[in-house]
Order: sequence, then structure tokens, then C-alpha cells
Amino acid sequence: MADESMTDVKLTWDDPNFTSHITPDHLKITSVCEEFGNLLGICSETCEQVKRQVLAESKLDPLPALKVRIGFSEHDVVRYLGSRPGGQMFLALVCALVTAFDPWESAQILATLIEWHLEQKERCPLAEHIHPLLSAINARCQLSGFAEHIVDYEIIISGELRDRGHHAASLGRLEKTPGIEAVIKLVDLLVFIQAETLNERKVKAFSVYAGSCAPWIAALVRWWLHMEPPMVVGTGSSRSDTFRHGEVKVGIILVFQTEGHTPEDIKIKRFCSGTDRDDWHLGLGRAKQYGGLVRIETYFRLMLNAFRLDRGQANLAAVEVIPFALTEARKRLTMCSEGCVVRDRWGAPCETTTDLSSKKAKLRQQSGTSGTDVHKISTDRFEPFPERRDINTILRLVDGCGGKHMQDLRSKQMGMAMAIHDHPQASLFLGQMRFAYDLAEWEKGGFRSQLRAMVEPSATTIFDEQMAHIVAMILALSLFRNPEQLLVRPDPFIWKDPEIEPSTVISAICRLFRKQEACCDVMEWHRVCRKLAGESWDEAPEENYRERQQTILSCHGGQLVWPVILFSRVLPAEGESYLRLHWRRGAIYDEATRRPYQSVIGVDNRTEPETVSQSVFEIPSRLAISDMSASQSHIKVLRKVDGAVLRCAMARFLGSRNFRANECLVDPSGVFRTLASAERIGMCLHNPDVPMDIAVPMDTDVGSPSALPGVYLCSPEEAMPWYWDWANKADDQDAARRGLDALLKYARSDRDRPGAVAVVPATDNDEMRLFALSKPVGAHVAVRQRACLACCVKFCKEFGFGILVL
Repeated sequence: MADESMTDVKLTWDDPNFTSHITPDHLKITSVCEEFGNLLGICSETCEQVKRQVLAESKLDPLPALKVRIGFSEHDVVRYLGSRPGGQMFLALVCALVTAFDPWESAQILATLIEWHLEQKERCPLAEHIHPLLSAINARCQLSGFAEHIVDYEIIISGELRDRGHHAASLGRLEKTPGIEAVIKLVDLLVFIQAETLNERKVKAFSVYAGSCAPWIAALVRWWLHMEPPMVVGTGSSRSDTFRHGEVKVGIILVFQTEGHTPEDIKIKRFCSGTDRDDWHLGLGRAKQYGGLVRIETYFRLMLNAFRLDRGQANLAAVEVIPFALTEARKRLTMCSEGCVVRDRWGAPCETTTDLSSKKAKLRQQSGTSGTDVHKISTDRFEPFPERRDINTILRLVDGCGGKHMQDLRSKQMGMAMAIHDHPQASLFLGQMRFAYDLAEWEKGGFRSQLRAMVEPSATTIFDEQMAHIVAMILALSLFRNPEQLLVRPDPFIWKDPEIEPSTVISAICRLFRKQEACCDVMEWHRVCRKLAGESWDEAPEENYRERQQTILSCHGGQLVWPVILFSRVLPAEGESYLRLHWRRGAIYDEATRRPYQSVIGVDNRTEPETVSQSVFEIPSRLAISDMSASQSHIKVLRKVDGAVLRCAMARFLGSRNFRANECLVDPSGVFRTLASAERIGMCLHNPDVPMDIAVPMDTDVGSPSALPGVYLCSPEEAMPWYWDWANKADDQDAARRGLDALLKYARSDRDRPGAVAVVPATDNDEMRLFALSKPVGAHVAVRQRACLACCVKFCKEFGFGILVL
């Protein structure tokens, strides 16, 4: 029985300066872990990989805006354990466990194994003692590369099953993990295989009968012994004889259930000296799929395999179509935010952002009779995606998409009016009888379409949707700066995540492939990017939805992700992506207290009716240069710690620096929703410095109010202009899901709505411009650059832009 008083369960393990604060209580656990590690017998090659990947050199860098430090410390507990051979083998085992279990489950496994194998039982820690240590080392252990082996074996086994025409080839991915009891038994046997004794009986070999979790088990054996475990399909006496006679140490026999409702189990047979044999029947783990992180090229190999696009004519069609499809999506995809992109209009275009060019064309045709010249105003959008050379960096990592496939000219020669599935190679694959076998094998993959309105989507619809997944993934990964060394979650169906599905991005790209206009939710891109880099949430998708929407800095799986624009504090230059992301290996620590955080969340106080700021509308008779600057203010970041989350708010204070009564908290992520629907008004035919006269109508009848003018001034923190615009378009169910139903009711109940265009003054300080652009929901924004005020107002009224930022 373990001694519960051996150490304090609340010991601090995640201090970045752990080696400087280690105590005797810490040593009681670390010494047991090292001693247990020395018994494991994990191969030296794996230990070397752990040193390269998990113990890689790193440093802590400051992030002054949030008063935190980011990175890994050379003095943390992982570096301490990794400095000893036993500690390295202990870390190697943990690296395997974190891909299948959470820290608490891993602690249960380790506590059991330590008690089984250490002679001094009184020294054995309980799971409660090990859990805090595993929580501290979990992030680094995700980087080990163990998941690479799982993916390799999933692809190998999947290919073998398809070659044999096995029924399991149509059952979906081999993504499951063994349960706690199964892993305890596997590790126990691997330890004794290396030690070659068990209760004075020599362990000659053991075999594992498994199905959907076979890749994980094969990866564990490869990780442990540095040898490829033999894998065979089916059962039979010859299989058991091979292992009984000691020809191999560990073998895996692939066995799959013939009926879907039958629970899948794992059978382990141990062969000892003589004729002794033991059998165990164990179950699968509760994880939906294995975790960990893999290289981007490995990710795309898995994606092509899961889509059944990895060989034959299916592969040839895919690698030929992808560059063509990528060009289509990058050039034509538009974005907006809540109120314009709702879930019951998947991919349908936002009229304001999508139809602008056609509206200008119609005005151009009518200009001879109407005399209006608003179509001559030069405008452009903020660019969501990086340049093509950055996108090609990711495209090269897709197996087969190198060399000639990188040339856009090949797509142009085929004509941009062509639908994706009409590409010559796709047409051959989908329509030629000589490729009927390849087509049948591809269809057996059972790809589930998110276009549920279709009872039975056609082959061309499924092909288009698969291309949309691949193209969306290439564009998402291209948003990361220097992505070559980035590691990602091995989930090829990440766009089908419950938090995201149905994906507006996938639906919009599918519409583009059919030559229709389309628009997607801009916030979906960063949600997917953070999930790719390792972010995970234990709650149901609906819980803390708004909190996840406002993530500034996320840290999961040993990788940090944050948007470039939030800390550069300048608007993106022409052609520069406003969705760009920084990433790096590491964790988040408080600059002063060294406390670790899992994420940094933005705070917005404008989502409850009682906190919506509403200033007195200042209706000028003349908009001059002096009207274009806001009142004196200063910016400050307010911080509040809530468990493992740091909540930060960018606050604008008016007047004295010591005066806090008039402050406005702004959701920093609102800038992406704004820029997605924003149009930059570049130039017009007039002098941009000419002020604009606004005729203020007078009362025509005694007692009747005068009509409000079409333009009014408001301060940047004024929220009602955004809400009014959103209230006209918002979907009631979508607003309720986002927790904004009370705000929607409030906005719709306000009858005293002023004119059509609100003019938001902004100072020359770029930091202030970000505030002016930080809308909470809805509305479309025009940003004035060098056009005159009169033309800017005409443009906003003509094309439906409710907010003009000076």
C-alpha cells in the first residue's frame, strides 16, 4: 500500500525554475520515476529521439503587451528528468501515454505499473501524487514524434486491408486507442520481454489481437524495441505457433468485428517457457482518436489516405486538381462574420462583401443616365491570405504536389471557367469505365458529406468536398509564419469538429467550385488553426463558446499561437494578410509570479445590454479635419487571473490617466470580424482634404421631429451602430447559441435609430484605429484613406456600409 503522507499532492511542478526550487518532497517522486524508468528497457534510439524532440533547447521570451513570458525553460522539470537515463526512459513512456490518455488516466497507469515493479512498496506514489507531475510535462511530451509512428502504421495497415479487399477497409479510420487495463498489461509484458523473466518463468513472446487500435499498439512496440512488429491479417493456428516457438518477440494479429454493434476487444496471449500460455481479454480506451502532434507532410499523407486519394487514378486526379482548386479558392473566397454568415445559409454570399463588383458594374452601365460617379471611387479589400509563394510552401508538403504542380499557368491554360470535377484528370477518374476499380475503392472510404440536404451526394459532390477540405487546410496552414517546423494534430477531418461543423469554409469553397458566389465566417480560420496546433477543450462545444471565440493566445500541446495583428498594432499593408499567426514552442508564464497559463482570453463588456455604451449623437453641419480625431485617451491592458486562464481586456481611458470612470473594454478579436467585411476607400476624383457640408433638415410641422441626417458622429467605443446593423440580419437561434439573445432583443427594441452612416473618428495613432475597428458583432465597415468625405459617405450609402472610419 502506498504511503499517502510521503509527499504533498499540491507540490509545484510547473515552475519554469523548477531545478532552483526542488524540495525533498519533489525528490521522493522523481527518484521513484527514475528508478522505474531504469526498469523499462526502452531502446537507446527512442531515448535519443526524446532528447532531440522533447528536451530541445528553448528559452523564455517576454511578451510585454500581456506581461507574460512564453517558451520553454532550460530549468523546468522535463529538463531535470531528462538529464538522467532513467528519467529519459520514464519520459519516453509518458510520450506514448499522452497520445491516448489525459494526465489523470496516465497517472493511474503509472501508479499501477510502479507498484507492480518496484520492490519497496511503501515508496510507491499514488495516482494523486503523479498527476500534477504529468500535467506539468504533458505539453513537452506531445512533441516527441510518437504520433508519427501511429500514422505510419495506420497508413500501412489501411493499405494492406484495401489490397486484400477486406471488409474492414470500409469501416473508416484505424484511430482508436487501447484502454487503461490493456496498456498496463502491454507495458508490463514489454518490460519483462526485455528482462526475460517473470516469476521464474521465461517470457518468450506475446501476441496481440486488435483491430482499430492496432496502429497505436504497433507504434508502442516500435517505440519500445526499435523493431518493426510483424502484423498479419486474420487468425489461425499457424499464427500462434510463430509466437510460441519464439521466432518473434511481439506480434500483432489484425482482427475486426463483422458486426458494427459488437464491442471491439483486445486479446493478449503471453507465451512462456514450455507450453505455458496466458490470455487476457481487454477493451478500448475512451478517446475518440489518438492524439499527439505530427509534421505537416505526415498530416497530408494521412489526409490523402483517409480520403482514399493516396494511390491510383484517385491520387493522380487529386494532385493535378489541388493547385487549380487552390487558385480558385484564394482568389474568389470572401469572408464576413456573425449576422451575415449564419449556419442555415452555409456558404451563401454576403451581399455587401460578395456582390460589390457586380453592383459597381451595374452603376457603371447606368452612369450615363443617372449622372452618379460613385462607381469611380477606387476601393479594395483587406487581404485574408498570404502571398502565393507562402501558400506554395505548404503545397510542396502535399505528397505529389511538387515541381510542375506548382505552376499556376497550368491552371490558367485549363480555363478558370471550368468546374473542379471537370478537370481532365478528375473527369477520367469519375467518368471512365477503365478506372471503375479505382472509383469503387475510393467510394468504399465512406466519406461523410456535411451537405446533409443531399440524401445521397454524387461522386462529383464528394470529390469537390474532399478538394475543399484539402484546399482549406493548405490555406489555414499558410497563415502561420514560418510553418515548416510546425507540428499539427493528426486529424484529417478537423473541419468536421463538433465546434465547427457544419463548416462555412468548406461549404463556401464547394460553392466556388460550382462557380457560385460564396462567403465564409472569418473566425472559423483561427479556430481551426488553433486546433491544428494542439488546442483541445474538455467541455461540450456549446460551453464557453464565446470565451473560445475571444482567444488571444492559446497554448496546448507545447505550441503557442497568437495573431500577428494584435501585437503589431498597425493595420496590414496592401497585400498583407490580416489573419497571419505567430507560433512557437513553449508555454505561458506570468512575468512576475511565474504562474503557468493555458490560454489568454480577451474580454468584451459590450455583449450585455446594460454595458453597451451609447453616447449622445453629435450631428455636425460640417465635417472638417478637426472632426476626424477622437478625444484624448490612452490605452491600457487590464488583467484578471481565472484558474489556468488569463483574462485580458484592452481598455480605452478618456481624460486623465488616473481617472478610471470612463473606460471601455474592447474584444481584441473583433478586429478580424471588422477587417473581413471592410472595404478600403482609396481614392476619388476630388481633393481629399475638402470638408463635407451636411444639410441638417428643420422641423416642417410644429411638434413633429425633423428627420435625422444620413450621417452622424460617434466615438470609437460606441457599440450601437454595430448592433443596429447586426439586428437586421441576425438569426435568433444563432444569437442564442452565442449567448447574444438578450443583446439582440435590446438592439431590436431601440426605435430611436439615427441615420444610415455612423462616422467614427480615429486618431493618427494606429493603436486607436484598432479600437475603432473592434466591433463586437455585425455591421460592415469602410475605412477612409485618401478619398474625400463626401465620396466616402456616398459609397457607404450606395453599397450598404454602416460604419465609416475616418
